[in-house]
Amino acid sequence: MEEFNTYAYFWVGEFDCDPSEITDLLKIQPSRVVLKGEQLNVATHTVRKKSFWEFRSSLPTTEMFQDAHLENLLSMLAPLKNEIAQLQLKYETGISCVGYYTNVNPGFHLSAELIKSCASLNLCIDFDLYNYSGNTNGA
Repeated sequence: MEEFNTYAYFWVGEFDCDPSEITDLLKIQPSRVVLKGEQLNVATHTVRKKSFWEFRSSLPTTEMFQDAHLENLLSMLAPLKNEIAQLQLKYETGISCVGYYTNVNPGFHLSAELIKSCASLNLCIDFDLYNYSGNTNGA
């Protein structure tokens, strides 16, 4: 059985403002916000070193192909080009594509149009892809 969990998200990092300012500027609700100083680990007293604002693709995590998540996300971000440029004057921005795959490696294709869309928004893209074997007999 092929199993996967994939998603992509636009992020804003290294900000020191209230995250609602980013939300208000972009006029989209974040999927997740974490703030500098939030506790990560109670036992070690580790705290988050950076703030992070995240907006995910609207596709389900059962969509296996990263380019589909990326296209979906870019279609929502393209109308926000000016707002994203404003954020980039002060903060870090980018897109992260994440995939957890079991017994499958679908790869991904980035069309010239998709690359142009990313470039037009001046966004870096990071791919974190993980492949696991579903073999449970230790082989």
